Amino acid sequence: MKRARRLSPFHLAARWILPWMSLATVPAWAESAAGSGQLAAGYLAQLLGGLVMVILVILVLAWFIRRVPGAQGQGRSIIQVLAVRGIGARERLLLVQVGEEQVLIGVSPAGMSALHRLDKSVEVTPDEQWTGDFASILNRIKSGGSQS
Repeated sequence: MKRARRLSPFHLAARWILPWMSLATVPAWAESAAGSGQLAAGYLAQLLGGLVMVILVILVLAWFIRRVPGAQGQGRSIIQVLAVRGIGARERLLLVQVGEEQVLIGVSPAGMSALHRLDKSVEVTPDEQWTGDFASILNRIKSGGSQS
């Protein structure tokens, strides 16, 4: 079975919008009067400008959703991130629970690596627990706590 290729938003926009743009220009050059042609050209420019703005808003929101942790609606699973601690500008420590086992993972720009497997499980208080949802991150920032 062949795997479907995922297209980027730019490719999708080019595939779906360009044919419609060519159809939208038909009434502008079909008009015989010069005055009505200018009105149609102005209307078309306004219409295309609005369309471009809507597409840009959609692309920015898609980018934002990919960057915000937990905004993709991850359900309950056997892999849970219990705690996250920032130790540098781009380095973090994650305490991850997989089933009954807890693993300390180091994350850096070079990649991820398992640092330690805990023999005894650590109980994480709700203040330290990382839920990954936007509301808890926003509340933590508003209350003056750390965001990582």
